[in-house]
Amino acid sequence: MRAMSDHIPASIDPVKVARLNALCRRKKIDTVLLRKRANIAWLTDGADMHVDLGSATGVGAVLWFAESIGRRPVLLTDNIERDRLIEEERFDSETWEIDAPDWWVAQVSMDEVICSALEEVGSDIVRFISDDQGRDRFQSIRTPLTDREVDAVRSLGRDSARVMADLLMRFVQPGMSELEIAGRLTGDLRALGILAPVVLIAADDRLNRYRHPIPTDNRVKGTVMVALCAQRLGLTVSITRLVHFGPSLPDDLKRRHEAVCRVDAALHSATRIGRRWCDCLAEGIAMYERCGFADEWRRHHQGGPMGYDLRDFKATPFETRTVQPRQLVGWNPSITGTKSEDTILTPDAGDAGASAPCEVITAMSAWPVDEPTGRPAILLRRA
Repeated sequence: MRAMSDHIPASIDPVKVARLNALCRRKKIDTVLLRKRANIAWLTDGADMHVDLGSATGVGAVLWFAESIGRRPVLLTDNIERDRLIEEERFDSETWEIDAPDWWVAQVSMDEVICSALEEVGSDIVRFISDDQGRDRFQSIRTPLTDREVDAVRSLGRDSARVMADLLMRFVQPGMSELEIAGRLTGDLRALGILAPVVLIAADDRLNRYRHPIPTDNRVKGTVMVALCAQRLGLTVSITRLVHFGPSLPDDLKRRHEAVCRVDAALHSATRIGRRWCDCLAEGIAMYERCGFADEWRRHHQGGPMGYDLRDFKATPFETRTVQPRQLVGWNPSITGTKSEDTILTPDAGDAGASAPCEVITAMSAWPVDEPTGRPAILLRRA
C-alpha cells in the first residue's frame, strides 16, 4: 500500500539529474519546464500531481535548470496545493524553490508566462524537446529504470495481479454487470493506493464486438474479459484476463485463445535488448499468420514500451527505435473474442542481457496457463 511519501525521496536521484543535464547539453538549452504528470512523477520517483485524472498535466509544474545555471529546481503551483505537495509529496525547501502564488494569480498559464520570459526554454508540453523525427525525447531518458523504480513496479505488479486474480477467481459471478465488476476492481485497487486509468470489461457479445469495451450495465452470462492499466507512484502496469463459466470452453473460443497465446509468447520471446520494435512486432505478425488469423493484428495495436505513460509509444511496422535495458513493455495481442496481456520487464544490459528473457511482473501463480506457451489461459469456473 502507498502510504504518504512512500518511496518519494527528499532529493532527486542523481541518475535522473545526469540524464536531464545531458538532454540540456544535446539540445543547447539551459531551462526545462515539465508540466506532464508522467514526467514529474519520473523525476521525483512518484510525486502525485493529480486532482483531475482526466488531465495529462497536474496541479503544479517543475522548472529545471541545467547544471551550468547553478540554480535549484522550482516547484510552480498555487496556495491551494502548496502544503500537500511539500508535506506529502516531499518537495522540501532544501532541494526545491517553491513558487506558490494565490490561486487567482496562478490561473494564468504557467507555460505562457515562463516561455515568454525565457528564450532558451524547452517544455514537455509547449515546445516539445524532440529528435529529428519530432518524437519526445523525455520518453527516452525515462529508461533504464532505476533500482528504486524496479522495486516499485514489481510491487505494483504483484498487488495489481493479486487484486485481479481475487476479482475473477472469487468475486465475479454470472448475472453481475460489467459496471459492478469495475466498481469492485477499482475500489480494491484504490485501497492499495493504486489508480486505474484504464478499465475495460466485456461480457459475451460485447467481447466479440469491441476492442475497447468500457464497462456498461451488460450482464455476464458465459464469458467475461477484464483489462486493466494500474498506476502507482507514476508507474504503470497492464493486465488482461478472461473467465468462462461452464464445464468447458466453446471450441472456437478455445482455438482463438490458444492462437493469441502463441502470438503473445512470440512477442515476449522477440523482446530483446537492442532489437528494433518493428522487428519484434514482425515476429508477432508472422505468428498471427501461422495461426490462421493473418489480419487480426490490423484491428488493434499490439502494445509497446511503457512506464510512466500507459504506452510510451506503440510498436508499428515502421518503428525503428530499439528495446532498452530495464524497460517496461506491455504487449497486448488480440483476436476477436479474446486477448492476452501482461507487463514484462527487460533485463539489465550486463551479463547476458541481450539474450536473457524478460521478467513477467504481473504473473498470477494460481492462474491456469496455456501449456505450450506458458501464457495465461482462460479460467474455467462453474456457474
